[in-house]
Amino acid sequence: MRRTIVAAWNIPTEGIIPTLIILSICFLAGGLTGCLVAAQVGGAGETSLNAYLQAFLQAAQSGAVDAPTLWSQVWDTLRWPLLALLLGLTALGVLGLPILFGVRGFLLAFSIASFVRAFGGSGWLLACLVFGIGEILSLPVLFILGVQSFLSARALAARVRGEEKGRVLWGRDCLVRCAMCGGILCVCILLEQTAVPALLSNAAAILVS
Repeated sequence: MRRTIVAAWNIPTEGIIPTLIILSICFLAGGLTGCLVAAQVGGAGETSLNAYLQAFLQAAQSGAVDAPTLWSQVWDTLRWPLLALLLGLTALGVLGLPILFGVRGFLLAFSIASFVRAFGGSGWLLACLVFGIGEILSLPVLFILGVQSFLSARALAARVRGEEKGRVLWGRDCLVRCAMCGGILCVCILLEQTAVPALLSNAAAILVS
């Protein structure tokens, strides 16, 4: 069993570092764009966003913020890794995965920057509680599956061009790797359902008082 688990992480080393760099750059570029967009929001958009975040803070302070429904939380947690896996099944993943990581970085950074802009320094704490606990687990999973899928999509693209080099990374090791990532995401969902609402309510009470 131990040998199987170790083998599951043996992704062929060729191309891993360049792939990780590409996806990281796309994620960071999306994050930078998200921060810039959040900083440029003004007028009615800024008023509406601030009103929404203030209402969220007050609800959290009063303990009225409940954990999302289980199925909603499952979808929010699994949709990005699942999309990364699906893109790895087609040669289009070579283009789709960098876009996916860019969009993910944009949405995450925009959300965090909006909290910081609305609440100042204390917005970092709220943002870490709302997003950080889950993202600490889900982001590494996304990068692991994203790198695997990009290498697979690249191999498929090579076959489409008539090249025989490279192999598609979908076998027993891949299934074990995906199962282990799925277990990590289950822990993420559990934390989001149990720990986050209580921590957020306590933090909001401290910030409001």
